Amino acid sequence: MMNERIKELAVEAGAYLREGYAEQPNGDSVWMPDVRIDHCDMDLKKFAELIVKETLQIARVGMEFGPSMEEAVYTYFGVEL
Repeated sequence: MMNERIKELAVEAGAYLREGYAEQPNGDSVWMPDVRIDHCDMDLKKFAELIVKETLQIARVGMEFGPSMEEAVYTYFGVEL
């Protein structure tokens, strides 16, 4: 599942959330409210800049999200190691 902050940054860069059915690996379709992102109007350069700025803010704050900088960034953005 996508981290809520990543969704917010994508929307800030011009993407918008869509409800809809998402196909699962087993072929079933599941209703997914507000989790699909439509990237058609998203400014990828702006999205990348927002991610970098957010990452630098984590670096400035320190290690409150994990014992190492790498782990702090992964934890903050909800990425599994």
